[in-house]
Amino acid sequence: MCRQLPNVATILEIVQVQAPDVAHVPVSPQEPIVTDDVYDALVRLGPYSLPCLTDRLLDTRWMPDPRSEPLLGVPLVGDVAYMILMDKGVEDVLPALAHKKPDDLRMDDYFLWPSIGDHRQRLQKAVRAWLIKHPDCCGVPATVRKTAPSRVNFRMSAADLAKARATFSLLRPGMSPAEVLKIEGKPDAIDPGGDAPNHYDINLLGVCANDHNENLAYIYFTERWTDLIPRRDPLRDHYLLLFFSAEGNFTRMFSNVAEIPAIFPASSAVWEQLMWGTSIKEK
Repeated sequence: MCRQLPNVATILEIVQVQAPDVAHVPVSPQEPIVTDDVYDALVRLGPYSLPCLTDRLLDTRWMPDPRSEPLLGVPLVGDVAYMILMDKGVEDVLPALAHKKPDDLRMDDYFLWPSIGDHRQRLQKAVRAWLIKHPDCCGVPATVRKTAPSRVNFRMSAADLAKARATFSLLRPGMSPAEVLKIEGKPDAIDPGGDAPNHYDINLLGVCANDHNENLAYIYFTERWTDLIPRRDPLRDHYLLLFFSAEGNFTRMFSNVAEIPAIFPASSAVWEQLMWGTSIKEK
């Protein structure tokens, strides 16, 4: 999941998903609706995702801004990893490193300060030191289901999975929905966007989809434990999510299928062309 950080598309700053003291975190009476498949999985992994997120603090690749209110700064992959660590319960160590009071920091300080010299290494060292002192950090409450899925509903055969891997490897950013359907066939569900009457019954497009000009998504399952797509479990179900912009371009793909790699934009220029421009021609 940490390799898929560039596919995080929704981070809600007003919601602290996880508190350091998990004993007082209220448990949902039913399995939660997925807000963002990468983010939700990394949070639900509790302490197991801490090492990889801490490693990714040094990742300086560009990625689309996943904040619901992107007012200041342009976060890189390492900056988004830090946001998720804080949501999981890790203390914000950056103010002390920057020798500022928390109230004196602007949002862009969280992206500007790490970009200077060895600051990313210093941030990573401080997070690791904090985690050593707080070994009980970042557990997650158990998910309570009304009806626990006791057996898998659907699972691809090894032969079908090999075929899926071959066909999904043919996808290229910039393809049209029709071109994707011709290669992959009919998806298990289609989310046509927030204005569609059945959007929330499927819930593939996140809160920030409009900010990214994404208005269409397909889902393909290779293993499925529940029929409720909005309540899919990114740690149990195996599936691929394909996203398209309002310009009619295939933009990115989430995959928690180990045999099929994810797809995401490599640069802001590519992203802007997919979001707002014409299709990218295969070189």
